[in-house]
Amino acid sequence: MAIIVFNFPPVAVLIVAIFGNAMSVLLFILFGAEMSKFFSIIYNKLRKKAQKPKEINPRIKRTFERFGVIGVCFMSSILVSSQIGAFSMTTLGAKRSQIFIWTNLGVCALAITMAILSVMAEGFVTTLVNL
Repeated sequence: MAIIVFNFPPVAVLIVAIFGNAMSVLLFILFGAEMSKFFSIIYNKLRKKAQKPKEINPRIKRTFERFGVIGVCFMSSILVSSQIGAFSMTTLGAKRSQIFIWTNLGVCALAITMAILSVMAEGFVTTLVNL
């Protein structure tokens, strides 16, 4: 949107998008388990009774076992969000450094693809508007 609507340079938009996503992924990796515990405590207090901790979604666990850290990190950037993928991987016990690297590589691949598509689409949109 920044490339097409606001006519920002694609490289600058790409750098800002990747850096912003990398910082939010880092926060989810570092503080994801603590956030989960915090929300669980609040939820239990609102319900006024203790509840046993929920287990990881079996679908996420199967995907992790089938594709590994690399596959889940790449797919989460495309299908869900990189933050949810990073959070899921940390709760499954994958190495934080691996999660950070592969998630950001997936985000970079997606961001570069979207930047190229938006530069190509810019010409198409301008021809539609200037009918």
